[in-house]
Amino acid sequence: MEKFAKNISRGGLLKDCFVASLLAMALLSGCASVQMSGYISRADHPYERKFYASFEKVVGSTVYVLKKKGWSVDSEADPAIYERDDRYENNGYQNLLIMTSIKENYRVLYSTFTHLNVFVHSLGNTCTVEIRYEAQTPLIKHFVSVRNDQVVQGILDALEQDING
Repeated sequence: MEKFAKNISRGGLLKDCFVASLLAMALLSGCASVQMSGYISRADHPYERKFYASFEKVVGSTVYVLKKKGWSVDSEADPAIYERDDRYENNGYQNLLIMTSIKENYRVLYSTFTHLNVFVHSLGNTCTVEIRYEAQTPLIKHFVSVRNDQVVQGILDALEQDING
């Protein structure tokens, strides 16, 4: 009993409570979830690359590369459903929007939720691939990022290799 009284008088109980609350917060922070729609609105600086191949070849290679890089395709849609663009006005372009499933990346005290939108626009034998990236990290404040050069450039480089190789 004397040890307990000395421990309380030195602030030991306060220190124990603080450590327990930090541990509880660390365990509970991994349980957060995020609401994300499949569509990512227009980014100021989307990642784009032009390929000289057929629409079918580029779409097939895109799906293959995404799976190879650990992304799963959630859905495919006509981009005109989500946004307006001259390429969607029946003027010879073929267009497709590929949306990936949400990927959860675990960290020590938090998780980041990421997903991609891949737009394929084709006119003749020329395709433009545009990739939009979004990551959300829910902590005390909700952080959103739309840039990840390493991930997206890796996908575009692999796509280029698959199409040209």
